[in-house]
Amino acid sequence: MENHADLHMHSTASDGGYSPTDLMEKCARVGLQYVALTDHDTIQGIEEAKTKAEELGLQFITGIELSTKYNGKAVHILGYGIRTDDASFVQMLTHQQRQRSIRLAQIIDKLKNIDVHLEEEDVLQFVDGGSVGRPHMAKALVEKGYVQSIQEAFDFYLAEGKPAYVEKEKEMTVAEAIRWIKQSQGISIVAHPGHYSFDSHIKDWVRMGLDGIEIYHRDHTSEQIAKFEKIKADIEEDLGISLYVTGGSDFHHEEYGRKIEPLGQTRVNNRLAEQLLKALNEE
Repeated sequence: MENHADLHMHSTASDGGYSPTDLMEKCARVGLQYVALTDHDTIQGIEEAKTKAEELGLQFITGIELSTKYNGKAVHILGYGIRTDDASFVQMLTHQQRQRSIRLAQIIDKLKNIDVHLEEEDVLQFVDGGSVGRPHMAKALVEKGYVQSIQEAFDFYLAEGKPAYVEKEKEMTVAEAIRWIKQSQGISIVAHPGHYSFDSHIKDWVRMGLDGIEIYHRDHTSEQIAKFEKIKADIEEDLGISLYVTGGSDFHHEEYGRKIEPLGQTRVNNRLAEQLLKALNEE
């Protein structure tokens, strides 16, 4: 079966560089057939993306990427097939967005303390109605001439340990994210586990209800892929269960990301998307 699936990408509804409509059009142009929009802590781009995807003949999977903390470190949990009409889920996301707005004000204050002057409207012009994130702040810093690129903005100001970094007040736990996704009839997947140092804890998350692992990711090396394939197999054998495997480009924009590449370069086997769709249709 062909590799025409990308199950991890972002739009301007969170911190991506393209609107949901434009992103789906790019997906079609590069020959993707199965796509999932997984914006950070928001589903505001889902309906627009789904409508355009269906118009273009793409198989669309509803998604989200929830920000969590585990042992004081960031861990992201993907949720596929979540219900966009789940009132309690939407209310929870609204609270998450409010926390992001508070963090924006705190970062702006920190920047002013080092003589870098941004106003909220300088940042919000890039948000397009969704969740505000550090990439939006980075764009504002580029536009104002403080840095030359998105990456420089993170390297000089916004990354953890840099002068304007602000940790989120109270982030969701991994267990809470899994419960929220399950409550909304979705499938929970740990995103890009190669970004963390929690390999030995994945089995604990599975015991909490985690449904699978994003093994194939733009940033994962062949050695990491082999490692996570073995972790998956060992967990399945030890616990007597089957885990889902997903993958994708984690595309935001061609100009920024841990690994810079165009949409369509990282893609995964159609079978992985079909397995997700089959499970979600059986819910």
